[in-house]
Amino acid sequence: MGYVPNLHKIWVGTSDQQLMALCHEFPGFYRYALIMEEASEAERNKASRPYDGMAEVFEEHKQRAAQLLVTAATLERGYQAFRGSGNLQGFQPQVNELGQLHRKWLSELDSFKSALRAQGAEPRALEYVNEAFGHLVDRIKQFAG
Repeated sequence: MGYVPNLHKIWVGTSDQQLMALCHEFPGFYRYALIMEEASEAERNKASRPYDGMAEVFEEHKQRAAQLLVTAATLERGYQAFRGSGNLQGFQPQVNELGQLHRKWLSELDSFKSALRAQGAEPRALEYVNEAFGHLVDRIKQFAG
């Protein structure tokens, strides 16, 4: 989900000709956008979801969660790019910078979870946060390793 804001900016902020050129140059972009669109539509049309009926979370927490997801996507893309280059030594300053961002992100994630607990968020909501972000923590750790 951390990629969605960037995808949306591209999707609505470009002309039809630019989108066609982008899809032609990067065929995976069109497939990815189509998958995201289909997933979003399927989610909207579902009769019920396991999070239906969950207590509303304050807007500030929604914004923090969205920012944490965006940062997670940035970390994931960054680590993948440097790993894919095959030459981590040549990018050591950038890898170190990603490491700093990673540590800051982990700290902000802990702070976010603490704020949710202090607010009295439902245990089920905390479970969802722990599960979703737990997968991200593990994946980013694997890429950073």
